[in-house]
This record gives sequence, structure tokens and C-alpha cells, in this order.
Amino acid sequence: MLSDPTIYGAGIPHHEFARLRQEAPVTWVEEVPQRLCSLSGTARTQDAGYWAVTRHAAVVAVSRQPQLFSSAFRGAFFADPKSRPDLERTRQLLINMDAPQHTIVRRIVTEAFTPRAIRQLQDNIRIHAQSIVERVLRQEQFDAVRDLAAELPLLVLADMLGMPREDRSLMFKWSNNLVGFDDPEYGGGNIDAYQRTFVEAFDYARDLAACKRRRPSDDLVSMLVKSEIDGRHLTESEFCHLWILLVVGGNESTRHLLSGTLVSLVEWQCERDRLVAHPELIPIAVEELLRWVSPIMQFRRTAIKDVEFHGQRIKEGDKVVLYYVSANRDEEVFENSARLDLVRTPNPHLAFGVGSHFCLGAHLARLEAATLIDELRPHLSKLELVGPIVRLESNFMNGIKSIPARFVH
Repeated sequence: MLSDPTIYGAGIPHHEFARLRQEAPVTWVEEVPQRLCSLSGTARTQDAGYWAVTRHAAVVAVSRQPQLFSSAFRGAFFADPKSRPDLERTRQLLINMDAPQHTIVRRIVTEAFTPRAIRQLQDNIRIHAQSIVERVLRQEQFDAVRDLAAELPLLVLADMLGMPREDRSLMFKWSNNLVGFDDPEYGGGNIDAYQRTFVEAFDYARDLAACKRRRPSDDLVSMLVKSEIDGRHLTESEFCHLWILLVVGGNESTRHLLSGTLVSLVEWQCERDRLVAHPELIPIAVEELLRWVSPIMQFRRTAIKDVEFHGQRIKEGDKVVLYYVSANRDEEVFENSARLDLVRTPNPHLAFGVGSHFCLGAHLARLEAATLIDELRPHLSKLELVGPIVRLESNFMNGIKSIPARFVH
């Protein structure tokens, strides 16, 4: 059940995660068949199954033992690579690497995401947030995903990468097609469409890199084309894979955090009113909203040797899936975990992961969320949902595709 992307279109199965935390925090789950299509026809594939890790302490323990649970062995995404070439391509993404390669490649982009570097973006982020809010306030009705939540991370990312702002719609399309591979509206399980998206995005990346080599400026792509690994410049493939990770990771998770935030504040009006009255709570509130929404629901690891873990015998090669969305509701860690509490502290949520793969963009996501909430704060009590919320059919991203909304004047 947990592996089926379609069930998430109706919402996160928190009841099932709660049951597993109590009864079997590390348990074997059979996978549902996956429907894949291409020009050569339609096929159904089914992986053997996996170990679901649902309790906070267990997720942390796996994350802190990369020598036992590898990101590179079979990749960090849920579905197994279908061939050796697929696996090798997968391993070129930072999230699918182990040390020492992961450490070396991560160091290339870390400087751009330090707290100091992110603070330098603060004024620009504020200007973008103000403009976005002013625009939706003038509209009779709007889509709170496309017109509000998606806009801020896309504009910020375009600036960081040195892209024309009008090209942000391309990033929106690319990330929808890749992250939404299982959703009928986006990827629909179409391998050809998935591959075309990579080709299109990589072609754009190559053109942008060539432009920045000729005319470098103060942006992340200009920095990347000058970067070196062990005394050599990034290969074209290494650059393109870093690029696509920044494009997708830099907008998808923040977009869905902001979308989930808007829905949550409409549903929990007492917490919304508390936030409206006390803007000094925004930084604490962002941490609780990260816990509550958990935009990235899971990443997988692979056992690289037989290991006894939480009473289970996990064999070499077994898939191990870390459910952050469940760990962030763990009753043993969070009092009244099924309640949104915008003054919750301490708040050791795992929305950004834990260990060596802790999210590079955490500081940026926090700043974007805090800034947009601050700009929306005077208007939040007037925000009204006017149509059905359409959720993403994905077992990876806790995403919302559409939120028809308006501000009542």
C-alpha cells in the first residue's frame, strides 16, 4: 500500500504510518506493480519489496550509518534502476553518491548555500515575495500553487543560476515531469517523456554553461563552470547532473512546503491567528510547518551487508526506505504529534534529512518560507479556498498541484 503513488492523491496515509510506528517500526512491505509506457509499448514491473523505516530514532540510525546503508549501491530513489547504465547515470546525482565522492562533489556547491551566502539573498527574496503577494491580492481568484507557492522559489532559483527570469516556467515544467513521473497529469509513467525532459533540461544547461564561460557573472552556474574536482574541471555530465539537482531540488520541495503551509493555515485557524498576531513566531512556525508538511516523504538506502536492525534481519541488497513523513509524527519524539503547534520547541524534525545527505538548501528554504509568510501575514485571515485541492500522485513528494483560492476583501 505505501508504495502505491495513487493513494497519495487522496492524502498522506498517516493512520497507516501511526500503526506501523507502534506495531512494526521496521517492517517488510510488498510493492505494487508499476505501469511503464514508451513507444515500444506498455509494461508492468514490480520490485521485490522493501523495509519501511517509520520511527524517528530508526530513521536517524540508518541515516548515520552509510557504511551499512548506501545511497550509491542502488540509488536513493524508490524505484530500482532498470539496468547497469541506468545505475551509472543515477550515481552522477549528488544524492545518489557515497563518500568520498559525495564529500568531494558536495563541497563544490556548499559555499553557495552557507548561512552567510543565503543572507546576502535576503533583500532580493523580500522584493520577490512582496511582488508576488501584491499581484495575487489584485486577482479575483488565483491558484495558490502556481501563482504563489511556486513563484518565489522559481524566481530565486533563476537569479541564483543566472537564468532569465522568464525561463522559470521551464524549470517548473521540468521538475513536474521528473518528480511527477507517476502522476497521470505529468509523467504518467512514460519513460520517453521522462527521458525527453532530461534531454531538454541538459541542452539548456549546456547552452547556459557556454554563455557563462564567455561572460561569467556572480551566479552559481558561473561558479560551477570554473569548479574543479581533483584538479580538473567538471565534465559536461557532472555539470549537467549538478544542474538538474539544483533545478529540481531548489524549487520542488520549497514549493510544496509553501503550498502545504497555506492549506494548513486555512485548516488550523487558531494557529493562523496566533501567527498573524505574533510575527516574531515566524522562524519557530517555519520549523513546525516543515515537520507538519514534510515535503520529501522518503528516500531509500540499500543494505550493503547483512545486518540485524530493530529485530529484523536485513540482507545485503535489500531496499530500505526512510519515511521522514512518518518520523516527523513520531509520538515518542513529538508531544501531540498529530496537532499543528506553531510554537513547538524543541522541534527535531527530519524534513531536511539527517547525516551526510542533510539538505544543502535548508537555509534557503527556511528564508524563503519565512519571508513569504511574513509578507502574507497581514492577509492570511482573508485567505479562502474556493475549489478542490488537487494533490500529486507520488510516493516521494508530498505535493499539491492546484489550490484554487482568493482573498476576501
